[in-house]
Amino acid sequence: MNIVDIKQTLASKKGANLKATWGKKLKTRKDAIGFKVEKVTSLVVRGGIDYDNLGVVQEGRQNGDLPSQNTGLPWGTWVEHPLHIEHKGTDYARFYPASGVNVATGKEFVPEVTYYIDGKVATIDEVKHICLASEFPNRDEKPLCFTIKAENVLALG
Repeated sequence: MNIVDIKQTLASKKGANLKATWGKKLKTRKDAIGFKVEKVTSLVVRGGIDYDNLGVVQEGRQNGDLPSQNTGLPWGTWVEHPLHIEHKGTDYARFYPASGVNVATGKEFVPEVTYYIDGKVATIDEVKHICLASEFPNRDEKPLCFTIKAENVLALG
């Protein structure tokens, strides 16, 4: 998708739960050059909402877990707040993990991640053997928001 399509979708469905799918090519180790490794993630997200209006942000500011005022973006600039960030000529979309419970499973929404090696589905263990460790950051906490390169968004709706 491109940023125009993403912004149109988010503007018309501001704050709604939408399924987003995005993918990226992973960096491989020097001894694994020639392999094409991809990661595709799907998650129910929300977009077009203001970070400062999130209940968890307001609560974090009141109890001291977050700064008392918004300190702005750590990188990039807003092109169209709260939908579109630009950094070094690349367009990014701002998303938030959906809140609530998946009625089908009765559990919170969690990312669905699929790995591919040369177009074939692979396990995370297979992928870890040929990719850089930096491709697998340790994220203990669910992020309040995240940005995705617009060109990496495969579907939104």
